Amino acid sequence: MNILVEFFVVTFKVLWAFVVAAAKWFMRPKEKSVAGQVCLITGAGSGLGRLFALEFARRRARLVLWDINTQSNEETAGMVRHIYREVSEEAVVAAQKAGHGEEEVLPPYNLQVHTYTCDVSKRENVYTTAERVRKEVGEVSVLVNNAGVVSGHHLLECPDELIERTMMVNCHAHFW
Repeated sequence: MNILVEFFVVTFKVLWAFVVAAAKWFMRPKEKSVAGQVCLITGAGSGLGRLFALEFARRRARLVLWDINTQSNEETAGMVRHIYREVSEEAVVAAQKAGHGEEEVLPPYNLQVHTYTCDVSKRENVYTTAERVRKEVGEVSVLVNNAGVVSGHHLLECPDELIERTMMVNCHAHFW
C-alpha cells in the first residue's frame, strides 16, 4: 500500500514540475536592467568577454574592461564606444520624434568605458587594479568573471607551466 502512495506522489510531482516549467516558459520574468550600472568584465579583449562587453554596451551599462592584453582590450573599448554613439544617436532621434526639448534629448546615463590591464592569475595585480577601479570609477554593480586560459590540448599533453597558468586563471582567479 505504501509503495502505491509513493508512486502517486512521485507521479504528481513530475506532472506538477511539467506544469510549472510550461508556466515559466510562457510567463518569462522581466529582465534586470543594467542601464547606468557599473559592469566589470574580465577577459574582455576577445572571445566571449568581447561579446559580453558589446551586449552590456547595447544595454547602456557603464563598462570596466579588464584584460591581460592591452591592445585587444582597447579594441573592444573602441567597439563599445561605437555602440555608445549609436545608442546616443537613437536616443536623440527618439526624443526629437517625441517632441521633447533639448534638455531631454541627451541620454540619461553617462555611458563610459574604462580599460585596465590586469593579470587575474596574480592576486596582488587583481587587488591593486580593483582598488584603482573603486577610486576612478566607483563601486562595481555587476561582475562578469570571464577570463580564462584554453590550451587546446589534452591535459596530459600540456607542459607544467601551462597547467599551472590554466589553474591560476580558470580556478584561483575567481577567489581574488
